[in-house]
Amino acid sequence: MSVMIKESPISEKDMIVQAETALADISRVRDGVGRVIFGQESVVERTLVALLAGGHALLVGVPGLAKTKLVETLG
Repeated sequence: MSVMIKESPISEKDMIVQAETALADISRVRDGVGRVIFGQESVVERTLVALLAGGHALLVGVPGLAKTKLVETLG
């Protein structure tokens, strides 16, 4: 059962502030993960997109690409 919550509309200015804050947060996460995982920017970016979208990600690759370390870092 779902409950519908009526949200009050936000102003364009508030929406921009929220979007900029979210982008800054995502950038900090990406930078933090980048300090642990080297040379896998595309994988990190795509994994973050999957997590933020509420989806799942299947990390496939040869041994040594830091797949487990990425999961540990994001977890």
